[in-house]
Amino acid sequence: MNLKDLEYVKAVAHFKHFRKAADACFVSQPTLSGQIKKLEQELGVTLFDRSTKQVTLTTHGERLLPQVELVLEQAKILKEQAATSSTPLQGRVKIGIIPTIAPYLLPTLLTSMKEAFAQSQFTFVEMQTHTILAALDSGDVDIAILADVPELKLYHTVNLYKEDFLVALSLQNKLANRGKIALDELKACNLLMLSDGHCFKDQAQQFCFAAGVDVSNEYQGNSLETLLALVAMDDGVTFVPKLASVERTGIAYLPIFPTQQRSVVMASRKHYPHLAGVEILAKWLSEHPSLCQQLTKALG
Repeated sequence: MNLKDLEYVKAVAHFKHFRKAADACFVSQPTLSGQIKKLEQELGVTLFDRSTKQVTLTTHGERLLPQVELVLEQAKILKEQAATSSTPLQGRVKIGIIPTIAPYLLPTLLTSMKEAFAQSQFTFVEMQTHTILAALDSGDVDIAILADVPELKLYHTVNLYKEDFLVALSLQNKLANRGKIALDELKACNLLMLSDGHCFKDQAQQFCFAAGVDVSNEYQGNSLETLLALVAMDDGVTFVPKLASVERTGIAYLPIFPTQQRSVVMASRKHYPHLAGVEILAKWLSEHPSLCQQLTKALG
């Protein structure tokens, strides 16, 4: 019995198909099938019912699969904890980042970040929060930059910054000349939101509901930029995080009272072998002059 055999079992259980599992494991189907057959002989049980077109787990297979997954997870943890590096975050580092942060944080920091961490090769992937957490669990990403949510209690997190929510509205809107705006004043507005799956939407809806403000169902965007294009046309108002409040033609940004904020954090698996490097990177990001300037600009 070896770990590869267990990985083959897990893959077949997932795909319910030997060829697809073999492709995912980068081996030939005869190799995968043969190794699983040897494992079944070693265990003295049949793990898969091969009598139908779609391969299914037998009763023994269903009972043993959780243990197979546990062994593979523990082996991954062992490898990560045993990994050593003379330089924190040396080599390839894959970072997941949510869409309401990536376009506004990365252009400001990416060049100087690469220079400051020359031993690292950063790769960034935009993902919604639930996808990022799954990718952290599977090891598909090493680090995440996202808004703090309750689910992050299961992960190692470091605070990066706090930022206010602002209201974006057309300069044609009668509220645009106000210094700030109360939440309940938005009741008469067509309030646009991101589509489901964005934690920014969830957070904004929470304080809207608390203030008795209804959200429009006319349009739900997949990006802030799409919503802001509608705002510029005076087709509604929306919320933006402070970093996204860059100058745009026809749009004004107003602070909200009472103030609403989100906390942005850096997260990683608790057993990630380079937690010290994560701490160093987070400290560098949170103290970077350009980020601090953006967060303390005129609207602040």
